[in-house]
Amino acid sequence: MTKLRCYTLFDITKSNVTNKKSVLFGSDEENLYWQNRRNTQCNLDTIVQVISLRAQPEDITEPVKQDLSTTEHEFGFFYNNEENLSYWSFEFSVNYKGVFSDGEEDLGALYSDCQSVPMIKSINDIKQLPSFLDVSPELRNIYFRVITNE
Repeated sequence: MTKLRCYTLFDITKSNVTNKKSVLFGSDEENLYWQNRRNTQCNLDTIVQVISLRAQPEDITEPVKQDLSTTEHEFGFFYNNEENLSYWSFEFSVNYKGVFSDGEEDLGALYSDCQSVPMIKSINDIKQLPSFLDVSPELRNIYFRVITNE
């Protein structure tokens, strides 16, 4: 088993809101709250689906929100001067060690799969964040690290 951790600037808070039925008779605030919860769940689902293109992720942990200013990161240098920046991370395992290899880099195929995948911006995301996953050095908003190889 190989364990990996995903880091992203997109809000991927697990909300378990999985339907598109809105709060029909609620206030605008209630509808906005519901919509944001739905969007964060969609973003998490999207990243898991991209991972699932090549492997069946197992033991997926719940995403954790953290403050970026206190952590070394590999996000694009475009975000280095942002204040109050948060990121989300979660871990998962895959059975086959080289499943994401592109022949040159261990996770090259995974990064290739992530490039330009549409995402939904939430009220917690920074304004400069594009509405898609980007793995380029200047705009990288998602990256992965291998945690253990067993």
